[in-house]
Amino acid sequence: MASRKAIEKLVRDVYAARKRGDYDAMAEMCAAGASLRLAGAAEHCAIAGTTRGRAALREQFAALAQFAFANQKMLSLTVDGDHATVHWRASVTYKPTGKSAVTEFCDLWTVKNGKVASVIQFIDTALAGHMMK
Repeated sequence: MASRKAIEKLVRDVYAARKRGDYDAMAEMCAAGASLRLAGAAEHCAIAGTTRGRAALREQFAALAQFAFANQKMLSLTVDGDHATVHWRASVTYKPTGKSAVTEFCDLWTVKNGKVASVIQFIDTALAGHMMK
């Protein structure tokens, strides 16, 4: 099991790579079979669903870049064993429509052997759906 400090650093490094648009670095911090689940009902929100595998994650990270984040603020980061929970807030703009809003997120991380094994991200899927219309 990775140390609390190592898990916290990994999580912060992934957010930093996302912020600078370095999707290759994000993918490299993930285990080969890692998954990202955007929690929600896929039949009601196009971005909800699960992506698995490093190559697919790299593509998904780039696709999600249609959502621009500003004024990101980590409200809390908790590490318990191999798991981390991050509560954060940001001003989000969906580039294709230009719609913006301030919203909050909750990300549940699992780390194995120093790599991201899974992330479940809870977002306001109703807001995301609205922004995408």
